[in-house]
Amino acid sequence: MIEFSVNSYFYPNGRLGLECFSEKFEGCEFLKGRTGSGKTTILRMMNGLIPEFYGGKLDGFIRAFGNKPNPRDIYYIKQNPEEMVTCLDVIDEVAYPSIQQGKKASEAKREAEEVCEEIGIGHLANRKTYEISTGELQLVEIAAAITSGSKFIVLDEPFAHLSRRNALRVIKIIKNLKHVVSEHRIEFEKYFDRTVNLGLEIENIDIPETEKGDVVYNGILELREREIVAITGDNGAGKTMMLKGIAKDMRRKGINFSILLQHPPYHLTENTVEKEVEGVNREVVTAFGLEGIKNRHPQSLSSGQMRRVAIAKAFKAKILLLDEPSAAQDINFRKKLVCLLRKCGKTAVIATHDEELVKYCDWRIEL
Repeated sequence: MIEFSVNSYFYPNGRLGLECFSEKFEGCEFLKGRTGSGKTTILRMMNGLIPEFYGGKLDGFIRAFGNKPNPRDIYYIKQNPEEMVTCLDVIDEVAYPSIQQGKKASEAKREAEEVCEEIGIGHLANRKTYEISTGELQLVEIAAAITSGSKFIVLDEPFAHLSRRNALRVIKIIKNLKHVVSEHRIEFEKYFDRTVNLGLEIENIDIPETEKGDVVYNGILELREREIVAITGDNGAGKTMMLKGIAKDMRRKGINFSILLQHPPYHLTENTVEKEVEGVNREVVTAFGLEGIKNRHPQSLSSGQMRRVAIAKAFKAKILLLDEPSAAQDINFRKKLVCLLRKCGKTAVIATHDEELVKYCDWRIEL
């Protein structure tokens, strides 16, 4: 059991991370909330990263199995799997946590191979971690958590980069382990024993209809003005590669476009949010909730907030190429994004696993 009694927690920069939170987690819980509501902060507290690593000021306490939280008992999977990689080979990456717990390398690798097969990545065992897609790497890190033998696993946005098929497979595998999943894809909420809601409410957002214009790009696909196209497919199918291919072709043809890849920090280069979104339609800035953080440094934001800044920045172009834009975003953002694309007369190609987002697009390409 993980028990919270937190009056407040402030990060070292003075930002409020969490307040008035009392809860008990016993396993198989689904944690949901608005972007920036404190979900990641709660998970960091569960294994002691807060306050031991991040510092800051904590008023209250957290207990894990009656003791001070620690990473040995509580295994934490971050939102961005790239930040967790420690080994070059996939099989070594999966086996490493159990080796840390004291198992022999040969035994750990044998168990790692079994878990890889169970979770559907047996074919990746002999690959390099830097060769595989973000979604595949997410499955690798989840497999590593399973082999760790930890008492409790906490997962931050584990389904953000996974196909529905792979997400359901993960849910089935971790069902017999004590775990907490923080997730914005609330269509998976029904598979958990209990939901902890940090104030998420579904907004009523009307998406305007727009009339399609002339062809603005004809290459890897045909794209008309004010058209929104979804690229879908299983993990490793080549969605990101297709998006990059379109970008390369558009650049060669001198077409005005912007591209947002899966890791938002790559796109943020200024020292304030306000500078990042300078020249962007103010309706977009306001709708994305960026007015209140306009003086913040972009790299100090939560993962979800950074993605919103990067997407808003992409609105400077006529054509947007977006890779998993709804990752780390609450349910309302899906419709809000499409609504703004329509209102601003933008053309977009979106690579995504988010079936709810796909529903609002004009058509899809299935890889």
